[in-house]
Amino acid sequence: MDNASLRQLLRGAQQDQAEAKRRRLTLYFISYVGGTIMAFMAWLNMGTNNPLLVGTLAGSAAFVYANVALSHMFPRADVFYYLAGLVVMFTINALVYTGGLNNTGLYFIFPLLFTQIVVVRFKPAMVYVALTMGIAIFMLYNQDIIVAKYHDEHVSRFLIATFCFICLAFIGENFWHKSRKEMLRENFERMRQANTDPLTKLPNRRFLEAVFFEKAMQDPGAYFPLSAVVVDIDYFKKINDTYGHDIGDEVLIHLSRLMKESVRTTDVVARTGGEEFLVLFPHASLSQAVKLAEKMRKTIEANPFVEGDINHPITASFGVATALTDSNLHACLKQADDNLYKAKNGGRNRVVE
Repeated sequence: MDNASLRQLLRGAQQDQAEAKRRRLTLYFISYVGGTIMAFMAWLNMGTNNPLLVGTLAGSAAFVYANVALSHMFPRADVFYYLAGLVVMFTINALVYTGGLNNTGLYFIFPLLFTQIVVVRFKPAMVYVALTMGIAIFMLYNQDIIVAKYHDEHVSRFLIATFCFICLAFIGENFWHKSRKEMLRENFERMRQANTDPLTKLPNRRFLEAVFFEKAMQDPGAYFPLSAVVVDIDYFKKINDTYGHDIGDEVLIHLSRLMKESVRTTDVVARTGGEEFLVLFPHASLSQAVKLAEKMRKTIEANPFVEGDINHPITASFGVATALTDSNLHACLKQADDNLYKAKNGGRNRVVE
C-alpha cells in the first residue's frame, strides 16, 4: 500500500464515523420534525379553499418520511441528503407559488432555506440555494403566472431579508467547516503518528487492529479472500551483535523498502515488532500469496545490505495463510504465525504455507 492509499485509509477511519453520524442524525431530526410540521400544516389547511397548498404540503411530508425511511435502510448512501434538499426546493417554491395560508407562505422560507444549507454539503448547498432562489425570484417578479399575489414592497423587503439571512448562514457554515478542517488536520497528524512505525515509516500493529482489520470487517467484499504473510528476518540478533543496533535499524529500513517494492499497491506491509513484519494481500488466494511471498523472499536474498565496508547477506522466513471470509481472520493470522515457526525450524529462508 502506497503512502497516498495509507493516508486515505487513515483519513477515512478518522472522518467516517463522526461526520457520517452527525449528518445522519441531522437528516433524521430535520426529516421527522419537518415532515410532522408539514403534515400538520396540511391538516390545518384542509378547510381552506387552497387544495394545491394542501396537496403540496401533504406530498412533501410523505416524500420526507419515505426518504428518511430509506436512509435508515441504506445509511451509507449520500443520495438521501440531496433528495431532502430537492424536497426543500420544491416546498419553498410551492409556498411562493400558492402563497400559503392568507399569503403568509413567505414567512416559512427562512427555516426551509436553513434546512437546505445544513442537510446538503456546503458547496452543493450553494447550488441548491441559488436554484431555489432563482426560481422563487422569477415567480415573485412574474406574479401573473402564480396563484399568490404579493405587494411590491413586501417582495423587496422579503428578498433583502432573505439574502442577508443566506449570507449569514453561509458565512457561519464556512467558518464552521474551516475550523473543523483544521481540527481534522491536527487529529489526522496525531493519528498518522500513532499508526506508523517511526523507524521504517510502515504501518504498525495499532494501524492493523484499529484501522485495517476494522475496515475489512465492515466491508468484507472489498478485502476477502485476504492472505496474510508473517515475515521474520533470519539471524537478526547476530546482525545487531556484530554491527550494532544502528546498523540493525538500517537493515530494517532496507528490508522494508525491498518488501514494499515487491508487493502490489493494494497490499499492506506493516511492522508488528522487532524484526517481524506482517504483509496482507487483499483479494489473494493462498497460491497467489505464496507466489508473492516467494517473490519477496528472492528479492531480499538478492539484495544484501551494503553500507561502507559492510556487505551482509539478508534472508527472511515466511509463514503464509489465507482467510476466505472475515469470520476466520484471526485463525488465519495464527496459522500464518505457526507456519513462520515451521519455516524457521525447517532451515529458514523459505516460504511455508
